[in-house]
Amino acid sequence: MKKKYLNFKLVVLFILTGLVASAQSNQYLHFDGSDDYISFDDASSYLYGSNTITMAGWFYTDALGYGQGMMSIRGGGTGDGQMYLIQLSNGYLECRVVTSTGLHQVAAPDGTIVAGQWQHIAWVFDVNTVKLYVNGNLVGSSSASGTFNSNNKPFSVGKSILSGYNFIYGGRADEVSLWNKALTQSEVQNMMNNELSGSESDLVVYYKFNQGTPAGDNTAITQVNSFDGVTSKNADLNNFALTGDTSNFAGTLSASFQSISLSAIPNKLITDAPFMVEGSASSGLPITYTIESGPATISGNTITLNGTAGTVTLKASQAGNSSFDSAEDIYTTFEVLDPTQILPSTEVLHPLAGTVYSPSLQPLQIAVRSEIEYSDLFSVSSMNVTIDGNDVPLTDHGNGFYTAWWTPTGYGPHSLAVEGSNNYGSSSNTSFNFVLLSNASNQNVYATNNLLVNSGIPSATETTNLPSHIGAYTQITGTLHIDCPSEGCDPWDRISSLEVQGKDGEWYEIIRYITPYGIACESTIDLTDFKSLLSGKTTFRVNLSTYSSGFEYSLELDYTAGTDFSPYSHIEKLWYQTYQFGDPADLQPTEDFTKEFPSNTTSATLKLVSSGHGWSSNDPYYDANTDNAAEFSENTHHVWVNGSQTFTQHNWNTCYPNPDGCNNQAGTYTYNRAGWCPGSIAQFFDYDMTPYISTPVSLDYVFDTDYYDYCHPNNPNCISGITCNDCSNTFNPHLIVSSYLISFGGAPLQPLGTKAVLTPNNVSVYPNPSSGTFYVEPSQTELSEIAIYDIQGRLVSTVPASSGIEPTKISLGTQARGVYLATIKDVNGNTVTKRIIVE
Repeated sequence: MKKKYLNFKLVVLFILTGLVASAQSNQYLHFDGSDDYISFDDASSYLYGSNTITMAGWFYTDALGYGQGMMSIRGGGTGDGQMYLIQLSNGYLECRVVTSTGLHQVAAPDGTIVAGQWQHIAWVFDVNTVKLYVNGNLVGSSSASGTFNSNNKPFSVGKSILSGYNFIYGGRADEVSLWNKALTQSEVQNMMNNELSGSESDLVVYYKFNQGTPAGDNTAITQVNSFDGVTSKNADLNNFALTGDTSNFAGTLSASFQSISLSAIPNKLITDAPFMVEGSASSGLPITYTIESGPATISGNTITLNGTAGTVTLKASQAGNSSFDSAEDIYTTFEVLDPTQILPSTEVLHPLAGTVYSPSLQPLQIAVRSEIEYSDLFSVSSMNVTIDGNDVPLTDHGNGFYTAWWTPTGYGPHSLAVEGSNNYGSSSNTSFNFVLLSNASNQNVYATNNLLVNSGIPSATETTNLPSHIGAYTQITGTLHIDCPSEGCDPWDRISSLEVQGKDGEWYEIIRYITPYGIACESTIDLTDFKSLLSGKTTFRVNLSTYSSGFEYSLELDYTAGTDFSPYSHIEKLWYQTYQFGDPADLQPTEDFTKEFPSNTTSATLKLVSSGHGWSSNDPYYDANTDNAAEFSENTHHVWVNGSQTFTQHNWNTCYPNPDGCNNQAGTYTYNRAGWCPGSIAQFFDYDMTPYISTPVSLDYVFDTDYYDYCHPNNPNCISGITCNDCSNTFNPHLIVSSYLISFGGAPLQPLGTKAVLTPNNVSVYPNPSSGTFYVEPSQTELSEIAIYDIQGRLVSTVPASSGIEPTKISLGTQARGVYLATIKDVNGNTVTKRIIVE
């Protein structure tokens, strides 16, 4: 759609030259300014290595306001590469490109953006210059250099994506395009005067926003179509109401306008029978279908596959008649798949090819992970392992992870083979040799190496090959190096965690770390109790709650050789989430557990870390209201065993000098805190459970009974402005708890994978706390949806879960900091609730 703005000559040119054809619709997409935006994931992959990029579009701002993100390649992903435009106050426009050589920008002055009128914006990176064009006129430029080196960031319209910030645009947008070239001024002006065809050279994507009925019910539409018909470039519609005059497709239609609706076609097998296409034109006229490419033919609306694999692209057209103009062509694609070619991919996690250490011929863990593409049609039906030609029965954990125990008959070389079959009987095979030795030597391995987490990357993973062994090391020591990224260290104390994925697919937090104020540091921790997790191919995950530059995490593992006489262990989660502290409605929110120790257990430990957070200036009367704080409140908690108060946890750390030697920080690093200090690993409390291993044991974690948060919204006697500043403040004291019951023995303790279908402990939420963006991930069951409620029980958002057991990304947008509840439902209707902290 061609727009009118305050340039009389150009408006006259439109009329005289007849460029606005009667077939065109005056349509656009309206963004409500609250949380609407569209996003095309991994768009930056089309620009990787480029030094010529343009993003352009028509925008009509409803009202001037600070922090309105118009177009953006930003948020998530990795590598050097960002490009975005943000309206600041008074129509000031901040335009930035981040390349391999750093930040390059143009700052357009107040009044550049004018509310209540259409303006064409083009932001150009051209090798050694960045340029901003508004209504075809150059309004600013500056020098630039480098290349755009990110391949997995989204292209968004209506939001500049940055974790913890809400740069949301309010207004209209149309004819948005992204190019892998630097458009010249004449090309920008020509684009303003003539709609694109969609086939222009170096055009990455083009959104016309024409597919919905203006102000109609468009709730069935989930994406805006890329005009070139490549469905993988379609952009998700995020948070739009898609009904009514706002937060919807809008504009006006000529009486002769028509559009086509076409149902998506699921992927097919090469053996599938002919099938019909479902589509319709708003005019009621018949649609003409054409196979543009791929192994299929069409007759009428019936598609027949030709028996070979490939991608089919279908075009739907309606040429119009005396009453209706021709409709915009609609494209859809689907895959035709050969079941003999879509095979399980398998990787052996333990043992690895090469050398394996065991001081005796004792059972060795076998661990395999497998997955398969196109889960709508294919699944892994069987997984088989043989060692030296003998079958090793596997336990299937239901999430792509398989484990077993194999007892070797001798030292020396052995051969391992894995066969994975799909649900159509076709198989893939993997094999390698390893050598079993009795004597190990000390080893040093980096589990993560400068793994960056920051505001745009709240969670990052790295997979590393650790020593393959059983009982060959008596101690594993971890040294965590926290370094500053190129833009400098995060200036604040942020909550972070380092997790490791077990060979059953479960995630376990092994380090709770609170970052230092603006400097690099290192800490050391004994990780021997987690020895069953730290062998073979292992994935680590670092989570960080921050709005800033973050840190680079390197975990160095030192293995001390020797004979471990209790080489087998089993880890079971206990209290493992965020709990409110001092809530008058629930002063003891932790769960009660009854646990039975696995057979072959000879000793056991209860490991517990709980860091207190949530200090607030809400309470002006510290003595009367017990500080309204968990962070700076000295408390003593207890673990009860079999109904008796048994173990004491004085959860208080002296922070100066820093317990991990991380001194000379900025901020309040010298202040003592509840279970942690800035720049140090939060302390694990270890309690000996060996006296209780012979019978089932009941466990309860009891918070300090003397603590009561008088400023909590659940305190009926709280009076805003009198007893507390704000009795509705939901950012309340809380304890972040991770705890485990770890059993040890001289023989395998228990087959893995016997967990319940859905419990709070086999659903991970990370990072938590967060800045408002986090992930929900199950370990063994498929989720259906996640509902987010505020602390008063009001529904904030409902999000459909990602397919399979993939993590679901959730962003709470403009929601205030505080405690939220996530009600998580699996496909069988079971639900669990997790507490979410937004800082």
